[in-house]
Amino acid sequence: MALAATLFVVASCTENFEEINTDPNNPTRVETSSLMANAQKRLIDDIYDEWFSGRQSYVYAQYFAQTNYTEEDRYQLRQATNNTYWTLIYGDIMDLVEIIRLNEELGEEGNVNQIAAARILKAWAMQILTDTYGDVPYFEAFKAELDVSPAYTPQSEIYADLIKELTEASAQINVNEPVFAAGTGDLIYDGDPVKWKKFANSLKMRVAIRMSKVDPNYTTYIQEAVTAGVFTSNDDNAVLHYLGSVANADMAPLWDAYYFSNRNDFTLAKPFVDLLKGVNDDANDKTNPFEGLFDPRLAVWAVPTGTEYQGMPYGIPNDVTAAARAGTIDLTNGGLVTAGNLGLTFMDFAEVCFIMSEVEGWSQEWYEKGVEASLEHWGNEAAATKSLPSNYNTLVSDYLSALPPANEETVMTQKYIALFLQGYEAWAEIRRSNYPTTLVRPGEIAFVSSGGNEVIFEPLVGNDIPSRITYPEIEQTLNPRSYQDAVSRIGSDALSTKLWWDKD
Repeated sequence: MALAATLFVVASCTENFEEINTDPNNPTRVETSSLMANAQKRLIDDIYDEWFSGRQSYVYAQYFAQTNYTEEDRYQLRQATNNTYWTLIYGDIMDLVEIIRLNEELGEEGNVNQIAAARILKAWAMQILTDTYGDVPYFEAFKAELDVSPAYTPQSEIYADLIKELTEASAQINVNEPVFAAGTGDLIYDGDPVKWKKFANSLKMRVAIRMSKVDPNYTTYIQEAVTAGVFTSNDDNAVLHYLGSVANADMAPLWDAYYFSNRNDFTLAKPFVDLLKGVNDDANDKTNPFEGLFDPRLAVWAVPTGTEYQGMPYGIPNDVTAAARAGTIDLTNGGLVTAGNLGLTFMDFAEVCFIMSEVEGWSQEWYEKGVEASLEHWGNEAAATKSLPSNYNTLVSDYLSALPPANEETVMTQKYIALFLQGYEAWAEIRRSNYPTTLVRPGEIAFVSSGGNEVIFEPLVGNDIPSRITYPEIEQTLNPRSYQDAVSRIGSDALSTKLWWDKD
């Protein structure tokens, strides 16, 4: 693994120079509060930015489509981006591993709540990594001896350990003691142990529902989580709110993409916008399960160009983009997507509701609670950025009163909508459930020109929505034996290779 190799080199070079390289004027121990704040912000910065979400999970989930360079929309991966993603996320997780190590070294004086919080956030990040690649370095990834060639752990074993870690972390939390002192380190819950406990149990539900087709015990895990205490309202949501401060470099990732990096080359995708507008895909003869309903969340996420919300056609070649993007949404014109002080979500109450609806046989009550929770959450976010439309509450009331009944399609499609900007989770749920049906698939019509010419979605790589991402090239060079063992175990290092939990 590249990260481990880098650390090994640094450790080897400094092995005999400890006294020379020790600065007596600076502390050698990093405060755990600083490590936690750094891990929380860097995980969101790195996972939700314009590269790893904007050109990967957001396009795979068809939330976004690119307006210029559509190679990623058609599943051609940039290996340099893939290498960077792998290295950065493992590096971010190292801060959490260090929090655990430092507290464990203190024995009884250590803060068990800090250990628990680090385990919870590590589980959140590792689930994203394994759901992106499949088998990944896990048990050997963070060894103290800096193993430069960690073995890849089978995904089934990773999932079993995620359940164990979250169960133990929840039980480990002392709800009468803060995780961190208020105002120091915890950017999600400001040290609130009760909310961290609920986060652990809610995340256990997410892990368990992903196992629904491969582990018959998944409902038991979910019931255990509910009994231990899960999110009960949006007040419990695990969200990191950016300050919107340029001076403090505390701007949300997509603000950075658009206004700092000037990457105004992706916007909301047409399949997603049309789903929210309640219109059918007549070109591909697909019926919108919410036909005729305008989703109020569209009014806070973006501003229309002119009088009509128009998404960017998805999966088209570069030479068609100029004609296709005329009149499409420009995310720099307002709305939450590019707000500098946007709150980005690790997990929320709406997701808990949709999981409960599924395990209770598509419960109408939990379905309605989930939709209402998502509408409330995004309304709160809009109000915080001073962009809540004056008629939002009316739109919400009309929408809720006209919702079609709960069934597999309506629940899973609403879950997909509610997961907006949680691209990796949405992409995973698309693979698990095959919803929404409104996504444009390869071979279908992506765009019809003003002259009536049809443009078919033809991927550059693969023949369907990627089942996974191929392993980064650096692993083939730095960790070849473990890489080859993993590839042999999963079948092939291809976009089409299905993950352990991905069963039709």
